[in-house]
Amino acid sequence: MMQPVPPDRLDSAIQFVELLRAAVHEHEVPANIRNRAAGSCLAISREHYKGIVLLIEHQIFAPAFALLRVEFEAYVRGEWLALCATDDEVSTFVNGGRPPEFNVLVKALEETSSFEASVLSLIKRSSWDTMCGYTHTGGIHIQRWNTPDSIEANYGPEEVLEVLYFAETIGGMCVIGMAALSDSEALAVRVGGAIKANAAKWKTDL
Repeated sequence: MMQPVPPDRLDSAIQFVELLRAAVHEHEVPANIRNRAAGSCLAISREHYKGIVLLIEHQIFAPAFALLRVEFEAYVRGEWLALCATDDEVSTFVNGGRPPEFNVLVKALEETSSFEASVLSLIKRSSWDTMCGYTHTGGIHIQRWNTPDSIEANYGPEEVLEVLYFAETIGGMCVIGMAALSDSEALAVRVGGAIKANAAKWKTDL
């Protein structure tokens, strides 16, 4: 039987969801097509993060793990639309066209000052295959549904905590991205401080 997330960790996660929700509640950004496209991706990514927390709260782990790639991908697309896409690319995307491949988005973002530390590439190199395996029910996900005696959820507690922390970090970065759409340095600094405090308290080395 899997062990539930410790109550204090779960309470903290739920509080962080609310902190980020309150931070952008009625936050205004200039109403143009680029901001609407980028802001929608960032808001959707944050909604995926909230979904991950709620699923983990109810010990529904398979979809929580599956949403991790979806959250990350929506975040990267939102930042690409905000910082890199041409006007034609924004219009094409909003009208249902496909954006460039994910590697192209990451490369373009890391040519900007906001992402020159290459954190996105590091995440992709270290975690993308695993995230895809969880999203698309690959072998790594099948492994988490087998025990010596049965087919049932068998995620390691450390894995669940790692997913929770990663989801929180991307959720916070989404709000910083929203702040950038309106040049709200105060909001970015406030949420950046919350992310650092959360990292100091809960970050894993896994």
